[in-house]
Amino acid sequence: MKKNSLFLLAVCAAALLMAGCGSKETEEDVSTLDLKKNGEIVHTIVEDFGETYYDLDELKSSTQDMITAYNESAGGDYVKLNSAQMEDGVVRVMMTFRNSEDYSGFYRQALFSGTVKEAFSAGYDLDVTLNSAKEEGTTISKQDILDMGDRHVAIVRENISIRPYGDILYMSSDVTLGADGKTAVVTNGESLSYIIFK
Repeated sequence: MKKNSLFLLAVCAAALLMAGCGSKETEEDVSTLDLKKNGEIVHTIVEDFGETYYDLDELKSSTQDMITAYNESAGGDYVKLNSAQMEDGVVRVMMTFRNSEDYSGFYRQALFSGTVKEAFSAGYDLDVTLNSAKEEGTTISKQDILDMGDRHVAIVRENISIRPYGDILYMSSDVTLGADGKTAVVTNGESLSYIIFK
């Protein structure tokens, strides 16, 4: 049974809903990471629980407990619960993270958001081939990527939609451009996916 994150797994368990969790797959309403220019990550989790009963207040409480525990351990108010709502059996939870490091620390899930230069300094060797988001058949490789040192890159290992604050330029082969042209949809959560944007 696929989950969007370790967080969702824990929330489902806390709400006694392990048998009822399932991802809502419509393009207009999916779990998304919004990458903000100030470095913040806004994570919107969308899950369709169908007819399964659950307690929204318990979900909110469990989520807040996890956030409080992380913030106390990290030594700051780095993760915030923005909202948790339900409509027609669909639960939407929105959280804000100070940066991609806090997202990774909270979920124990790979995520990097910064410049190409910063990614290389952080240990990503960038030895990958990326496809142009604008010109079909055009690709770039490691040296081309390194030459884009001040461009921004998102690196993720998760099936999720990524909405960067700049235009998407290049993507891994397991990433597709959303219908709006502004969203990158990661289709393989088993390996690192790369998205370069302005």
